Amino acid sequence: MSGTTVAPALVIMLTNRLAVAALAATLSLSAAACGGGGSGTVIIDDVPDSSLVVDNQSDFAIVELYLTPVNSGTWGANLLRGDVLLPDENLTLGVDCGFYDALLVDEDDVDCVLTDMDLCLNDAVWIIRNNTCTVFGAAAKERAEKAAAEAAAKAETAATK
Repeated sequence: MSGTTVAPALVIMLTNRLAVAALAATLSLSAAACGGGGSGTVIIDDVPDSSLVVDNQSDFAIVELYLTPVNSGTWGANLLRGDVLLPDENLTLGVDCGFYDALLVDEDDVDCVLTDMDLCLNDAVWIIRNNTCTVFGAAAKERAEKAAAEAAAKAETAATK
């Protein structure tokens, strides 16, 4: 099995979050069906029958995203293709009927995995929050503590001047 095979049909669209995630999934699939293929869309094959919206509501930039059939043995290619899924952005993946695993990696190289998603004639939304994965929650807490310590140090320095 090739390490780059992700799914037979795949549509990738990166958009700002302008509407409810379910509406975004519906609109993106409709646009693909009508031949919409703006500069933010990459069409690899025909219109898929299912979709997964990855909605980044975390404080972290997502730098890698993989979607692969369950038990495939490889994650395949990074679906972001060098782009970054920033906080408050979403990505719609159009896929053929099947069960999938997803992997995302944030800017600090922290992995988050979602397994066994039924995307057979189903549209799903994966909302990424700071507490979506234990490691994301721990990283968010660590960042908050670091920011508080830096603010306290600045305040102390300003008070001694």
